[in-house]
Amino acid sequence: MKTKILFFIGSLGSGGKERRLVELLTFLDNLNKYELILVSKNKEISFKKFFELNVKWITLDSLFSDLKSVLQFYRIANKINPGIIHTWGSVQTFMVLPFIIKNRNVKLVNSQITAAPPKISLKERLINQVNFYYSDVILSNSYAGLEVYNPPKIKSKVIYNGLNFDRFQNLAVPQNIKNDFDLKNKFTIVMIASFSKNKDYEKFFKVGIALNELRSDFTFIGVGFFKADFPDLFNEAIELTKIYPNLRPIPGTSNVESLVNACDLGVLFSNTEVHGEGISNSIIEYMALGKPVIANDAGGTKEVVRNGENGYLIKDETPEQIAKMINSLLDNPDKMKEMGMNSKNRILTEFTLSRMGGEFEKVYKSLI
Repeated sequence: MKTKILFFIGSLGSGGKERRLVELLTFLDNLNKYELILVSKNKEISFKKFFELNVKWITLDSLFSDLKSVLQFYRIANKINPGIIHTWGSVQTFMVLPFIIKNRNVKLVNSQITAAPPKISLKERLINQVNFYYSDVILSNSYAGLEVYNPPKIKSKVIYNGLNFDRFQNLAVPQNIKNDFDLKNKFTIVMIASFSKNKDYEKFFKVGIALNELRSDFTFIGVGFFKADFPDLFNEAIELTKIYPNLRPIPGTSNVESLVNACDLGVLFSNTEVHGEGISNSIIEYMALGKPVIANDAGGTKEVVRNGENGYLIKDETPEQIAKMINSLLDNPDKMKEMGMNSKNRILTEFTLSRMGGEFEKVYKSLI
């Protein structure tokens, strides 16, 4: 009989945590050893791959984390009778606790730690302590995350993100992508994230403005999804770059892999005052496609980007200083190529889907 694993997440909209779960479901589905059930709070799915998987999908009636949703989840879990519940978020973990407390034979795997924030409120800390107490295993995608959240060490484990390299097969021809996105300059520098308070597109484009003082053969593209009812940050980027035709904010695209493949350098600036990265999927995607990376020296990023080897870690540098760094790199194609190869080799050895999936399966087996 197959072990039933019930996954619970807010949504499968665009995001690193969401992509990681889809990659894991892909791995487990291929094993054909588990009965997989996904419960989400809304019907948003940004990953076409999910619809190819043999995963039963149930959505809650309410988007809110209220008593009605808790009771509905309880009824769903009671009917399914899973052996393991695997939660992806602190709110989702808290919502399943009534069922876990009543059914202590069901094991709780908690994957709520996906970042390393600089501050955690007292309310969040109290909820986390309750979540951690009732969790059988607490998983983080970075050691930085464990350090910040400080869950019980005996229950805690780090599993790095893993990439499904099938996603990088049959990519569009780079020149075709450049034509599609009107990338006519010699070099393209890309930042792919989301236009939210956690990401610093303002800094990214200010670096581009500073680089304009040094050269003109490049294009900066900031690509990211944003909520339709909250376009302010995207509009601010439009305003900042309006007199610079080679600096371009672009709404999110589903053709991320082909776009990154057509670029020369990957950048990720986080707003470190409010957000600390765990292991960023954007960064490991840049690296998998052989790109040097420039990113904040914060959170879990320093666990994947090795300063001077496959990119540069930014601390207090000004946009002008970062622009000089990029300018020097663009003038040294051999160094860029070497850094890109170092990026790719690091992903191939430590951030594969088979490694990530195998680590998750070890956790499940230890609980069955």
